[in-house]
Amino acid sequence: MSTVNDDGKVPSLTPDYTLAFQFSDWYPSFTRVSPKSTIISPLGEDFKRYLEHHSVFVPEGSEV
Repeated sequence: MSTVNDDGKVPSLTPDYTLAFQFSDWYPSFTRVSPKSTIISPLGEDFKRYLEHHSVFVPEGSEV
């Protein structure tokens, strides 16, 4: 997977490259050096409103 566009300056934002940032993709490889984490699913409506109030947005369909 190439992380650089043809001009050699900007990372390619391919679907594979973008999906590599998902927690489920990188966490297993870095568990020993990452803070303990818990996935909360599904998120309650109150918690979603709290996140949105602090400008953190959960993409539609991401909790499936």
